[in-house]
Amino acid sequence: MSGFSGGMQIGPVNVFTTQNRGFTAEEIADRALDKIIYVGDQSHPAILEQAKAYKEYIRDVLVKYLKEAQQSERTTICAKLTLQGHGDLAKIIGEL
Repeated sequence: MSGFSGGMQIGPVNVFTTQNRGFTAEEIADRALDKIIYVGDQSHPAILEQAKAYKEYIRDVLVKYLKEAQQSERTTICAKLTLQGHGDLAKIIGEL
């Protein structure tokens, strides 16, 4: 008889919530950065500063493009609503 004995280990699990709203581009970028770039506290001070500066630069890039994606999605939704005769809803969404 053969069998398999093994296990799986997962890292920490974080849960993020909001109340009566979705996540902002900044909040999403911060969560993504935690997965993309790790800066160890024990690093050489020069490397630590360089890594922190790079992480901030990447955050700015992520926020810019996340905001662009949000606006693009709103534009698509507004266009579809307008084509279906729901200009009033399109206007509300366009003002978000």
